[in-house]
Amino acid sequence: MFWADRVAHDLKKRKLPLEWVDDMKTPSGKIHVGALRGVVIQDLVYKALLDQKIKAKYTYIFDNHDPMDDLPVYLPKEKFEKYLGMPLYKIPSPEEGFENYADYFAKDFIKVFEAIGCSPEILWSTDLYMSGKLNTVIKECLDKADIIRDIYSKVYKKKLSDDWYPFQVYCPNCGKASTTKVNKWDGEFVYFKCRVDGVPWTKGCGFEGKTSPFSNRNGITGKLVWKVEWACKWKVIGVTVEGAGKDHMSRGGSHDIASLICQKVINYPIPYPLPYEFFLVGGKKMSSSKGRGTSSSEMLEILPAEILRFLMVKTRINQAINFDPSADTIPKLFDDYQEASDAYFSAKGRSASGGKKTDRDLARIFELSQVGKLGKPPKRRFSVLVQWVQMPNLADRIREEKLEEWAKYAKVWLERYAPDSAKFEIAQKIPIEVEKLNKKQKEYLKKIIQELDKKWEGEDFQEKLYTLAKEEGLSSKEAFLAIYLSLIGKDSGPKAAWLILEYKEFAQKRFQDVSSL
Repeated sequence: MFWADRVAHDLKKRKLPLEWVDDMKTPSGKIHVGALRGVVIQDLVYKALLDQKIKAKYTYIFDNHDPMDDLPVYLPKEKFEKYLGMPLYKIPSPEEGFENYADYFAKDFIKVFEAIGCSPEILWSTDLYMSGKLNTVIKECLDKADIIRDIYSKVYKKKLSDDWYPFQVYCPNCGKASTTKVNKWDGEFVYFKCRVDGVPWTKGCGFEGKTSPFSNRNGITGKLVWKVEWACKWKVIGVTVEGAGKDHMSRGGSHDIASLICQKVINYPIPYPLPYEFFLVGGKKMSSSKGRGTSSSEMLEILPAEILRFLMVKTRINQAINFDPSADTIPKLFDDYQEASDAYFSAKGRSASGGKKTDRDLARIFELSQVGKLGKPPKRRFSVLVQWVQMPNLADRIREEKLEEWAKYAKVWLERYAPDSAKFEIAQKIPIEVEKLNKKQKEYLKKIIQELDKKWEGEDFQEKLYTLAKEEGLSSKEAFLAIYLSLIGKDSGPKAAWLILEYKEFAQKRFQDVSSL
């Protein structure tokens, strides 16, 4: 059974009136593809719940109220450095047409996950605060700050000071949140200081004062610290299922703190956890602010939406994805998708229990990877398309077989990531490698010359090349070696017939010159 179906089966036993699946992200910069994995994992569980006739809801929260604690390397320092420490929703957008900084990066991410078939209801943390829904739990957490201090101290083995409170004020003087420290709570107001040297990445203003911690439609005065806030959002929203990366879910991680807050402070059942492994690019974990890795929107430049989703779906939740576009990862991904399609369509009409378990799982993976209308993908292998897009005479063939979409990505892979062995170009001078050719191979080239005055279709000419090889007593490997060494100076290459027909006059002259050596 596919893992998401197994999770849904377990959740069905709880018989809750509603299973509420949730995920969240701080839009502090270009959101990397690792965060996209979380969106897909929650989406798979949500859809598996619906398939089992369980009432379910799926939301995605953008924490647009978090402060900017690092400046993305791709943004101009002179323009944005002054906003460090301020809430993201109060920072201007890098481009016009968006409400603010958070809106700009969040909308870019929404566009990507909707493109790959995920459509959660979007929630914004600022709306949760301004609605007043969090005020009750904010008071609970401030009233029980001693319990929360004890939780932190036990988990992290480090005692917090008695004047530590789980709340950050937005300084009314400089607007920063990262620099403020609440040191007192009297049941109505929090007392704070905006510390000049409170954090290494920005300066506070030194302002001291008091404010109500409760937000309303007139504005937000501050926020809970995020590990406490995580649990409080679960309760306020009604979340029953939520996953996170293994760094948050590991022993002593953020999830442990949030779970203890649920148990000891706000009295809320811990949502069903879905710990998942990282998404690595070339073996490295990514960062939104530091510009490492591949952003989600960039991934759609190199993979079709259904293939990107397939990459997420086919990988087990407890297995890391190590995506290396410079290796053979992308060609193999397309091949795997075609294999999953074969498993799905060959299983149609059979009973659900028919076929091997691996085939059933693969069919389910294909089904859950669909973005729009379910249909069969192209039959041509990606590696063949990579060759075809390098030969202009096959443009009509690509259109006839409706391969334009995948051909577009073949070109991208070829231009950005493909090894030299996948590329070819006609050698303008006779390659020195033709010295390897024997008499039979040269005679083979002469026979090809005689055939080139005729009109040929690619498939028919390819068959003719095999026939000519047999007539000369050559293996197909020996015969095609003669062609490839003569034209491109390599031991192998694209389909020989199309290559020759693409450069017909040139090939005639080159074969004549080589066979005369």
